[in-house]
Amino acid sequence: MNQNIIGFYHKLRDDDAMLASLARCETVDEIMETAVEEGAKLGFHFTKEEAMVAGMDINTLRASVMNDDELNDFELELISAGLPINCSSGVDHVE
Repeated sequence: MNQNIIGFYHKLRDDDAMLASLARCETVDEIMETAVEEGAKLGFHFTKEEAMVAGMDINTLRASVMNDDELNDFELELISAGLPINCSSGVDHVE
């Protein structure tokens, strides 16, 4: 997995403003675009496609940055909204 994505995700988990920015996104595509833009601002460079792959394998990504921490609020919202973070169901918008 791209080390820049891991670094960005590590930073993201503790940044309420950035989490709020991602939470305002209406589609998975918009989440990925925002992640790429916000990551670049912090010096973490990765593509939208790399972000999508990492998002589809959230368990590996979380394991890369955590020591048995609990899910944060944003992660819980993603899961409860049913976004395809662990599957490739093709869903690109959740209403």
